Amino acid sequence: MTFPRETAEQARRRILEMCQDHIRSVLDALREACILINAYQNGDENLVLQHYANVMGHVEKAWDVKRAIMREVAEVGELLTARDDFINLSAEINEIADYCGGVAYRMTELAKRRWKVPDAILKEVGSLAEASLNALLRLREVILALSYSTAKVMELALEVESSEKTVDSIHRKADLKIISSRMKLPVLLLIREVVEFLEDIADNAENAADIARIIAMTT
Repeated sequence: MTFPRETAEQARRRILEMCQDHIRSVLDALREACILINAYQNGDENLVLQHYANVMGHVEKAWDVKRAIMREVAEVGELLTARDDFINLSAEINEIADYCGGVAYRMTELAKRRWKVPDAILKEVGSLAEASLNALLRLREVILALSYSTAKVMELALEVESSEKTVDSIHRKADLKIISSRMKLPVLLLIREVVEFLEDIADNAENAADIARIIAMTT
């Protein structure tokens, strides 16, 4: 069965707009998580709790958008080329949302229990969070570029790769500081999970950028 090209392009544009909304929600979640980390550093428990609620609100919105994308892809069926790639892209983006929720939850539990993390380690965590945010900002640019330029997608995807390497470097340094510290075991485990999740965010951003490359080349 052959579909009119105009209709296929309309379906693709609609899915792309939803993907852009998806990455925007996840980016908002990570921004709030970065602010939460800073609030923990400043010892402001009330602000930590406020931003935890904000993070989880954005995470829930991301899940809503993912469900909408799944429904839309199912409805257009064969009309949409690379539909499996759009599903995979949404899955990678949504996993980032879950990591943001995981970071926020663990930092909030540290705050609620008045468990202290050494300033030197918190500084590394803050640097890692900012680097992960930068990787996600680069990914957003890749997804926006899917609407107008294959060449730009390829170019911007390289920036995601570069950002992910920066995250890896900071993560290694932070992890060594954590495991060589004298923190109590529960605190050590929680803060180590935080840095693992922040690294995973950058890894997923790189994976999503690779999927965007495929979509750009096949549609």
